[in-house]
Amino acid sequence: MGSKMQTGLFLIIGTVVSLIGWMFIYPGGGGPDSTAAENAASLMADPGLAKLGMMMGFGGMGCVFIGLINISRRMAAGDGAGASYANICAILALALVIMGIFTIGIEWAVTETSSAVTGTALMEISMSGNTSFALTMGLLLLLLGVGIILEKNFHIIIGGLAVLAGAISISSIADFPLGGFLGWIGMMLVALGLGVQTLRSKN
Repeated sequence: MGSKMQTGLFLIIGTVVSLIGWMFIYPGGGGPDSTAAENAASLMADPGLAKLGMMMGFGGMGCVFIGLINISRRMAAGDGAGASYANICAILALALVIMGIFTIGIEWAVTETSSAVTGTALMEISMSGNTSFALTMGLLLLLLGVGIILEKNFHIIIGGLAVLAGAISISSIADFPLGGFLGWIGMMLVALGLGVQTLRSKN
């Protein structure tokens, strides 16, 4: 399998698997107003379903971020107009992979604890990373979008959507509770667009 096909499949399949895992299987996503205690109780009530949702959700997102690392590295190596932005994007995408690995370990522990107090405490640690995740993802999308617009290596609409999704994601750390979710949806759309165009490209 060539690197182009691998990148495209990571972006497309990772997006689909992650969406299904988070939105239809994972039981702990109670919305921006849900508390750590509520999320922990949901995970502890059905550990098997929670673990499946986590593996699909975190695993799919990991594939997406690896795909974005590949896209960014290729842009950076090309030394084009967007190379300097893409170089930073690769580092940010790698940071998101590491965040995901760390978070799945914490939430996995929530499903295996028998204490509601311990489960809530672990869930608070997991949820405390939401701000870091939203900020890192927002910067990644914003810089990637700028790089794509400057370099014109992908459709400019994808670059514009990435900039918009990045700005929305960053805004969530202020006083926009839905910003994180909307930014995440935007990232999924960007990943699908990049994946499809990567598979269809001839060089």
